[in-house]
Amino acid sequence: MPPDPLGRDLVRTLHAATTAVGTLALGGTADAASDVEVSAFAAIVCTGDTPADALEAAAAVARRAPGLEIHSLAWARTDGPREDTSEYKVTLTVTAPDPGTGEHNGTTHHTNRSTR
Repeated sequence: MPPDPLGRDLVRTLHAATTAVGTLALGGTADAASDVEVSAFAAIVCTGDTPADALEAAAAVARRAPGLEIHSLAWARTDGPREDTSEYKVTLTVTAPDPGTGEHNGTTHHTNRSTR
């Protein structure tokens, strides 16, 4: 069975990102003072007619799915569905905990400070 469109899009994007990062190691612009990696996070896009609506939708996601770890937020104002209107978007990049360990993966998570 072929993968669903979301799966194909994810595989295509990861492949393109990995290829781009790989070229940095082969004489691209990366240097010893920087680090570049590819990570796969889900993006949840919350759209509203007003900034408050978009923020409320993002807050609702956080309330209804407290197990999701939010790694980053992005804000955008885009053209609306009608001329001279705007929509507001809050994009959350998130991960869900590993079912076996309960741990979240991602570079924003570090060991407990008391164990250092």
